[in-house]
Parts: sequence; structure tokens; C-alpha cells
Amino acid sequence: MDLLGAIVQAGFDSYREFAPGDWRPPDVAAGRDARAEVFAEPTTWVLIALSNGAPVGHVAFMPARAQPTGESAAWSARALIPGVAYLWQLFVLPDWWGSGVAPHLHDAAIEQMRAEGYSDARLFTPSLQTRARRFYERRGWLAQGDSWNAEFALLLTEYRLGLHAT
Repeated sequence: MDLLGAIVQAGFDSYREFAPGDWRPPDVAAGRDARAEVFAEPTTWVLIALSNGAPVGHVAFMPARAQPTGESAAWSARALIPGVAYLWQLFVLPDWWGSGVAPHLHDAAIEQMRAEGYSDARLFTPSLQTRARRFYERRGWLAQGDSWNAEFALLLTEYRLGLHAT
């Protein structure tokens, strides 16, 4: 499995702490090609945190796209939402939780979103993932509502953040 995939898998595996007992994390290795396609897209921005040359976390964002309607559409076929960045991934290996890596990655992504001229940002996180929700809320993100995500078999909460400089 690729190095960033291993970080994502560790993050998904940690969802067992709050997910229903019969829930199984997504198999990140199975989505490797799709993830590589998104990472290769010129409008995707990625920052990797390293310790002694090994990745311990990463953050990625891209232009936000409309939710699929009807049949599932490939992400690249969905309409862009002008001025809105989508914080796609922010994962840190569990051994690094509380070390300051996640705030550094988050803040760098927000700074880059502003530099690229986005006015707002959105993200989705599991509704029962209180650790992540507190993290985002401390940084000014506002919950917008919950929706079921069939891919993850979890309820997700959408968050929004205005990117106007304060």
C-alpha cells in the first residue's frame, strides 16, 4: 500500500472507536487508483508531514464539487462550486495525535486556500467522531448538517469555514 494510503487506512481504522460494532473500515488499498487520480489532478493541493523522512500525516484539498444527483457520478464529472475549497483529507497517524502535526497541516492548508483565492471551505467528517469535530470547531468551522454516506456506511457532518482574512 502506498505511504499516504497507510495513513488514511490508520485513520479509517480508528473510526472503530465510535462506529457501530459491525462496521468495517473502507479498504483504502482498493481505492488506490482513484485516490492517485485525485492526487494527480493539478488543482489538488497536498502537504505531507515527515518525521525522519517518513510520512506521519498529510492534508489535501481541491475545488469543491456538487454532490452527486441520481446515479453516482465520478468526482471529476461533478460541477465545480465556485470559490469553495474542499478539505478532502486531513489524517495523522494515531501515534502522532496531540503532537501539533494536525494543527500545522490544517493551518497550512487554510493559508494556501486563501492564497489561491477561495472565499469558503467545506469538509465532511463522521458525525460521531467527536475528536475531529472538536478540532475543526476550535478552528472556526461551523457544522451545517448531517447526511448519510453509503460509501463509509456512516453519518457525516458537513462543516463550512469562511476564508476571509481576519
